[in-house]
Amino acid sequence: MVKSIRLFRIGIAVSFAFLFYGCDEILECVFNIEPQINERRLLVGVVGERYQDRITAQINNEVNDNDYDYFFDVFGDLPPGIFVDFNRRSVEIFGIPEEAGNYRFQIELFVERFDINGFDGSPTCSESTTREFTLQVLE
Repeated sequence: MVKSIRLFRIGIAVSFAFLFYGCDEILECVFNIEPQINERRLLVGVVGERYQDRITAQINNEVNDNDYDYFFDVFGDLPPGIFVDFNRRSVEIFGIPEEAGNYRFQIELFVERFDINGFDGSPTCSESTTREFTLQVLE
């Protein structure tokens, strides 16, 4: 009896979720289809020497993740002399660092996909994510 009441409650909750969010959004979250900034340790820079590194992104559990538009933002401190360039699915970090130190910054990724009529057709559970990075520059 207790088990059937519990199943009934779960059924009601799922029904409300489908009613308010729609089937697509629920399935996207169940299958964990979300944007991801790949975690990695950045290369160490040296003052006065050329620096170049790359941070990449993807959409988890999505076969057609190249069909999305990727939009990046960088918040925080970058070393003087270091710049970023946003490519299709990556953030390029480059330049010649001018000051030593540990520089912390966040990268935010927002993804969007449009259908043929121009409406947002992004089948993701969440449309954005952020990740924190530290760039160490030595003398």
